[in-house]
Amino acid sequence: MPNNGRNPMTINDLRKEVEAWRKQKPVNESVLLFLKSPVDRAGALIFFVILVLTLVFVPVFELIRLVILRPIFSLFHTIVVLIAAIFLRITARPLIRLGIKAIKNKEQKRFSRFFYTHFPGFLRFFVRCFGPSLKFYLKIDTKDVRSIGKFQEWVDDTLGVEGIWVESDVNRAVRRETWCPFAGREIPYVSGAGQESRVSNPGESLKSDGTEFCSYFMAGWLNDFVRYCNPEFEIAPVNRMIPKGDEFCEFIWRRKNAW
Repeated sequence: MPNNGRNPMTINDLRKEVEAWRKQKPVNESVLLFLKSPVDRAGALIFFVILVLTLVFVPVFELIRLVILRPIFSLFHTIVVLIAAIFLRITARPLIRLGIKAIKNKEQKRFSRFFYTHFPGFLRFFVRCFGPSLKFYLKIDTKDVRSIGKFQEWVDDTLGVEGIWVESDVNRAVRRETWCPFAGREIPYVSGAGQESRVSNPGESLKSDGTEFCSYFMAGWLNDFVRYCNPEFEIAPVNRMIPKGDEFCEFIWRRKNAW
């Protein structure tokens, strides 16, 4: 076999070369050989720092959140909800009396008209102040209309109103309040004559009785909380109310665009 002008290479020569190659030890390159490049060294350093921060500080931050921050937040929100409950218990009856008076005299008296116009704004202010704590304290899921309805449960429990949920799904939840400590006292019942007049004249104003307090103020307050949690839901107009002779007040929580 010619070899560029050299002596011819035989099969024995090839066998000797192969045996020599087999006897040679492989050259093992160092694992850190890539660190000879400045760019690679910088990348490796950044990776190492991120790894250390992840392994050390993430567990530390999680421990701080569970042991320190979460108890502090829970205590704070609990205190805020307690203040809200005390505020409601103290001011409920006076505010209901003022609301009923404002409904009856809103056309004649300036103060009643002022209260009637601005009282919903005060209720919205209540939601802005106490809404975040109530949402945390009640563990409300803003995507579930029944979970948002825990707000009405809390209000009823605070004020002594008795009620039950009679329907609940992803689009609609119905709560019926079967007993109200304010109906017949601060909120007057509709007389039999008043009910007959309303049946014969469906468009008659509600100013002659206190049912507008439930249909305007109370439902509006619940709607404010619903909009704060999730504007996809709303409270339907309240039609069945204890003060107008029904067996219960019915509040329908529903999704605006049902699935």
